[in-house]
Amino acid sequence: MTVEMVEAALECQEEYGHPAGCTLAQIICESGQGDGLSALAERDKNLFGIKWSSSFLGCPKVAGKSSWATSEEVGGQVVGVMADFTTFKSHRDCIVFRSRVLLSGPPYVDNALIREAIASCDSDKMAEGLKDAGYATSSSYVETLKAAMDEYDLRRFDGMSLEDFRAGVADGDAIVAAAESQLGVPYVWGGSIPGVGLDCSGLTQWCYAQAGIDIPRYSEDQAASGKRVPLSEAEPGDILWRPGHVAIYVGGDEYIHEPRPGDVCRRATGIAYFTCAVRYR
Repeated sequence: MTVEMVEAALECQEEYGHPAGCTLAQIICESGQGDGLSALAERDKNLFGIKWSSSFLGCPKVAGKSSWATSEEVGGQVVGVMADFTTFKSHRDCIVFRSRVLLSGPPYVDNALIREAIASCDSDKMAEGLKDAGYATSSSYVETLKAAMDEYDLRRFDGMSLEDFRAGVADGDAIVAAAESQLGVPYVWGGSIPGVGLDCSGLTQWCYAQAGIDIPRYSEDQAASGKRVPLSEAEPGDILWRPGHVAIYVGGDEYIHEPRPGDVCRRATGIAYFTCAVRYR
């Protein structure tokens, strides 16, 4: 999940009323593959598995179509099929297209559950409406979307304005989301390449960059240049620091870090392990 995707989801929430939390859950469920994006999302910028229609021809956000092998649930059985999917010019174009074109036409625009979701900015109701309107063939589609909302706390974006997000209200959320995107990435001493290898301060620097915040590369410099606050006052997105190690505070007693050589980026509990929190926001 990138800042561009979150901003596009919030734009569409303001413009069309589609709850941003559900939009982001769909991206994760439709396009997530391990710690990265599916080939369809990576190559063709199609984040929602949107099938091709000749009516899309000429749309300025559409680049064309391509054929992919996929699976669909038919009569309770999962079968493999070949299908034509829409190719978009960018991930943002795909997100906007979903709201401006796809969900603004039948059978979605008149669906009672979707209309209710828009009126109340309710991602859960939006998920139910999408399934009710025939968006997906999977019988567990609603449960899958809601599980993603639970796991990544995506409902926090419902009703959030793009202005607030850009002003920094959601900086902490963006930092945590960036850290979550690196779970499972190997620890590499001196590593600074997301998705390939990071050390502890490489992780924190990259996560902050995703929120548009430039911080020093090394842990001691990060601690020295930010504002140190007691662990009891830590907020999600803050850096947790002790001599020689840093992590991203998630909330509660949890943090995400690159522990040591031979390990991978992971969640952990016990923030008392650290000396203080460091804040840049």
